[in-house]
Amino acid sequence: MKFGGTSVGSAGAIRQLIEIVRVTRRDWERLTVIVSATNGTTDALLEAAQAAAGGEEQRAVKIAADIHARHAAALNELTRAEPAPAPQGAAARTALDTSVQELTRLCRAIAVLGEASPRALDALASLGERMSAPLVAAALSVAGIPAQAVDAAAIIVTDAVHQSATPDMDATAARAAAVLHPLLDKGV
Repeated sequence: MKFGGTSVGSAGAIRQLIEIVRVTRRDWERLTVIVSATNGTTDALLEAAQAAAGGEEQRAVKIAADIHARHAAALNELTRAEPAPAPQGAAARTALDTSVQELTRLCRAIAVLGEASPRALDALASLGERMSAPLVAAALSVAGIPAQAVDAAAIIVTDAVHQSATPDMDATAARAAAVLHPLLDKGV
């Protein structure tokens, strides 16, 4: 199942996603959920790159903080359990923090260079999905649906043409089978 940015754009939207997955699992034992970046995140990431390239590093850092705050708020709401947060949120919190740290490092590098290379833009743009996937996996797990986030970079193989990469379908299929089948076999 593939869910776009609006479908993962808020805690309420993710709750709807959870119910769709819950219903679909009744008919499909082996289910993979693919998510986009939360709505507005990719644009914000690219805006941060543009700000950094234009010498506005502090603006880029503010954008990174805003992205972090938005994702953290959704994560907290979705993994809140009384009297303490659900443990499933810990991995998502770590992934979120790591992604935002990487965003900040990339923006600093772009600011030093004064330009954002195609490779840097690809790295930045991928952070949105790398933040939303752990968030959704944690929310699914807290809702009683076994889930584990998998970074697409562990599966998808492309050529090295940044900003216009072509997937190697055979290599990608082999990696997908190697990474996903064991999880699906365990009901994740």
